[in-house]
Amino acid sequence: MKNINLLLAGLAMLVLAAGSCKKSGSKPQPDENTDVQPFARFTWGGTQRVNSDIQFVNVSKNADSFKWNFGNGETSTLETPAKVKYAEAGVYDVVLTAIKGNRKAVYKQLVAIAADNKPFAHFSFTYKDQQTYVPATVQFVNECVNAAEFEWEINGNIYRDAEPKVIFNQPGDYVVKLTAKNGDQESEFTATVEITANTNPIASFALEFHPFPYTVNEEIQLVNLSKNSDSWLWTFGNDGPPASTDEHPTVKFSKAGTYTIQLIAKKGTLQSAPRAINLKINP
Repeated sequence: MKNINLLLAGLAMLVLAAGSCKKSGSKPQPDENTDVQPFARFTWGGTQRVNSDIQFVNVSKNADSFKWNFGNGETSTLETPAKVKYAEAGVYDVVLTAIKGNRKAVYKQLVAIAADNKPFAHFSFTYKDQQTYVPATVQFVNECVNAAEFEWEINGNIYRDAEPKVIFNQPGDYVVKLTAKNGDQESEFTATVEITANTNPIASFALEFHPFPYTVNEEIQLVNLSKNSDSWLWTFGNDGPPASTDEHPTVKFSKAGTYTIQLIAKKGTLQSAPRAINLKINP
């Protein structure tokens, strides 16, 4: 019995020693997700009519904080925000920024809001591979509300698909008209598609909707609208924020004044002419 007790005591000491060694010698394991690029995306639903509820659903990945801009002056930092109402008919850019550490991703969708139950026509379009030069493939995105039938007039041709894809083989400015129909009611919307002859990048951008004025230390969301480009350089003038190569940067100005926001779009060794605006920041 004495030998058995000694053996059990020895085993207990070994177990304690092993546990002690493991604890003191272990190293913190790195978080595998700390360097993962966030992915921003959302869906939405509701009645697309003035003063009706629109619910946005966040389906982003690899993010731990969020910033919403609903295009009507309202913002949110909730993962899934409360329902949003739009007081006026029109088309609104809704932007979601997903953030993880110092990395972020931006996703934008248009939301069309009608005044009543009548058809409301609207569309946007994208260039395949951001290529605006011939031959350019353009995908039209139908954003109509309260419509059952569609008629597109594009380069002398009629299309009745909901979202046609068209190849343009000649440079020029093409006026595209969409008629949205529902019974004997209809609505029209036109926009111009620009097709260029050369491959040079074209710099273009806009500021996300914001009621004036802009003030010190307020976040300002820039939306890149450049074409034929795959990298970008933003500068913000003397005493402005540091230069950025983000596609859609969010910036703050720490001092009041007037700043020049400039964007150069690049593709390979080619770069665009600068596109610049002056922005006044109030105290």
